[in-house]
Amino acid sequence: MKVRIYFKFKGRIIVLSPITAQWDWLFILYATIGSIVGAIVIGFLIYSSIKYKAKGEREPKDAPSLGKIPAERGTMKVAFVLTLIVAGILFTITLGTMQTVDLIEKPPKGSLTIEVHAYQWGWKFIYPNGKQVVGELRVPKNEVITFKVTSDDVFHNFGLIEFKVKGDAIKGKINTIWIKPSQAGVYTIQCFELCGIGHSWMKGKMIVMEPEDFDRWYAE
Repeated sequence: MKVRIYFKFKGRIIVLSPITAQWDWLFILYATIGSIVGAIVIGFLIYSSIKYKAKGEREPKDAPSLGKIPAERGTMKVAFVLTLIVAGILFTITLGTMQTVDLIEKPPKGSLTIEVHAYQWGWKFIYPNGKQVVGELRVPKNEVITFKVTSDDVFHNFGLIEFKVKGDAIKGKINTIWIKPSQAGVYTIQCFELCGIGHSWMKGKMIVMEPEDFDRWYAE
């Protein structure tokens, strides 16, 4: 299922990346279901508190007592309907979560692959043509970019804040994440794993360029 979620930013409609849109859709799904269920539960609580508040009686007439079989409360129909509702909610959020994970873990083919090497406390990027840059990542707009993330020393985490995507940087292991940026601009790269005294300053920037500008830079 293809999902397209749009949001307004300075009067314009922007979708930063398919993964960003998928995360927004999943958040809206969880928030909507949670709000509806919460409103029903709280509403029923308030209703019951008002209707069945104490009126001077010690116990209700149908209260359980020793040696007496209590009267039935509720019906099987209600229990069956509630079970179906709960199962439907769990199925919906599980399906949405699985779709999001599947999208993140399977980058489209034919993408530009960039190696990301984390180190204390910075970022090094290696392009397919051997070009290496430190601290400043440049990528073309409207193209799929795949990042092969690893570390040269301790654990780090390569995170693109605005794109809502990140991947662990572990020495001896390669993790894959991807984006397809649709808006040119400068975005923040941040380490999300406590990696030493310089962790707070372990930042970089990703510059999303127009394809023709990126091609000129890449060929230099």
